[in-house]
Amino acid sequence: RTSTLTNLLLPAAVPSLVAGLILGIGRVIAETAALIYTSGYVDRTPTSLFDSGRALSLHIYELSMNVPGGDDNAYASAVILVIVILLINTTAIYLGKQWHDRSLQE
Repeated sequence: RTSTLTNLLLPAAVPSLVAGLILGIGRVIAETAALIYTSGYVDRTPTSLFDSGRALSLHIYELSMNVPGGDDNAYASAVILVIVILLINTTAIYLGKQWHDRSLQE
């Protein structure tokens, strides 16, 4: 059973699992509504990976709704968010195809 799991099932499932994980990360980055109501944010720049900050989607909302004249910056932030999501989704599709083709060759 263990050898079937490690030699057959897991190698066949890894491409789909990784592609799903990467697409899930892209979706989490893009979610806005839940962040607006549940997350706090800090108006300062984080100094380390463990400092508090705010999500880019919440930043866009804040700029467009609460900052006078912040529309240009909100649009620029939205373009960056779209580019990041496209890169994540493209990477997920590319890696999924690569690993799927590799698993078919083996």
